[in-house]
Amino acid sequence: MDLAITYCQPCGHQPRAIELVNQLLASYGMPLNKKLSIALNPSDGGIFDIVLDGKLIFSRKQEGRFPTVEEIKKQIDPSLAVPLEIPSK
Repeated sequence: MDLAITYCQPCGHQPRAIELVNQLLASYGMPLNKKLSIALNPSDGGIFDIVLDGKLIFSRKQEGRFPTVEEIKKQIDPSLAVPLEIPSK
């Protein structure tokens, strides 16, 4: 699974992008982190877009605001579902 965050460097959005990445990685832990590849792409023009597996899941320009971590997790969670391994007796 590939997550890309494209952010406006001149606008100062880099710290917000990095904080979002840190929160996502902290939320999912090591087993799920192995399934998740995250890219940070600096840009300009006020952009703050988040793309999951080639699909735009959040755009600051469309929404008029920045995303919450919970909003992004709701998009990621279904794809990261890991079946629980029940130990056999």
